[in-house]
Amino acid sequence: MNLNGKVTNPGELRTSVTLKSRTVTTGTGGFPISTWPTTIATVWAKWQNVHGQEAWIAQTAQAGQAATVIIRYRSDVDLTCAVFKGADRWEIVSMDNIQEKNEYLELKVIRKREG
Repeated sequence: MNLNGKVTNPGELRTSVTLKSRTVTTGTGGFPISTWPTTIATVWAKWQNVHGQEAWIAQTAQAGQAATVIIRYRSDVDLTCAVFKGADRWEIVSMDNIQEKNEYLELKVIRKREG
């Protein structure tokens, strides 16, 4: 695996995540309600929690817990999708098709708490 000119081990894709698409319905009072009923795929990912200065910046911006997730390229993933790690939902805030090679996607995600 060659990421941004740096050779890495594909064995680092060792965290199982589920990619789901969003469905928006209208709830009581006309407010939109997002649900995640459709599973796109369960894939292996390289999961790296944000740490150090990046974590402080995220907390200052009240963005919550953040992470970087690298998966093999999929054309059916976009910014409206979510990454589920176990029962935790992580919303995709940015997405990069690394070097436009259609090999890997780097997803910047933020953990969302239900309720």
